Amino acid sequence: MKQGTIVSLVTLSGEFLGKWEKEENGNITLNNPRMLVNTPDGKIGFARGVCMTGTENTKEAMFYAGGVVLATETNPEFSAAYTEAVTGLAVPTGKVIL
Repeated sequence: MKQGTIVSLVTLSGEFLGKWEKEENGNITLNNPRMLVNTPDGKIGFARGVCMTGTENTKEAMFYAGGVVLATETNPEFSAAYTEAVTGLAVPTGKVIL
């Protein structure tokens, strides 16, 4: 994967989105990782970090090889939602006339 690409990691404990930083010895490091969570109204949202006891809005996290099931580029809708969650900036997903 290319550094800076928004990726989805499926792990044994859940699904995470973040910007690909590096892969070393099978371990994957993501910048600004966010865990996907279900909301009370049945929608999907982003946790403000990667675990209940970790720091809020973690800047970087390493996922160990044994716990990662797969890594893939994130689809455009989730990529735009992730960018908005991390930066506060809405990203147009369709054609835009400027």
